[in-house]
Amino acid sequence: MLYTVIRLIFALAAGGIAFVILSDMRDGYSAGRTRVIRSDTGVLTGTAGVFLAVMAALYLIPVENAVFGFSEPEDSFRYNHMGEILEINEYDNCALVIASTGDNKLVTSVLPRRDNGKWKLETLYNRRRDTATMNYCIVERLYVPDSKDCFVIVAHSASGNIIDEPSGVTDSRNTKFQAVSYPDTMTFYYGYVNDMDDGYILYVDGERIGF
Repeated sequence: MLYTVIRLIFALAAGGIAFVILSDMRDGYSAGRTRVIRSDTGVLTGTAGVFLAVMAALYLIPVENAVFGFSEPEDSFRYNHMGEILEINEYDNCALVIASTGDNKLVTSVLPRRDNGKWKLETLYNRRRDTATMNYCIVERLYVPDSKDCFVIVAHSASGNIIDEPSGVTDSRNTKFQAVSYPDTMTFYYGYVNDMDDGYILYVDGERIGF
């Protein structure tokens, strides 16, 4: 992916600069006549540390979100994700992307939208999920970056007893839950909730789910 290639280039450049600087320090002396870097191992260790630190920083805080945006949510998703996009639902400040990874599993991502209408990347830095489990399903609250809005997602196995209609999932906000089902994948339900708070209550088959 272009996302990874760009980060690798920046990290390699930073590692190369660190290698040159540390090599000079190895060959030189400090004011106290004590050798600053005493071995090639120290140079290589320092270089590797800089490389890994830059890679981690770029994954957590992508420069793309500060420099430019994407005109379509599909472009933003494909920039740093693999898989086939199955569905995209756009909202005022975000888009929910449902994709298949090719192993009969579905992944969900929330892409934030800038004030100018451009789409940003979902990253490890701005991704927040709360998860609750019960005997036959997993419930997630997938938050929109920099807000309290979220998608409530209920996924269940084939042995679950959620009925095959969205009315099997309800909440205290009267949210409209949509059922999503694709061949060879489990059915799941999702709904968009504004300004999530501690008073929110979710029911699955009439059973209250806590977070």
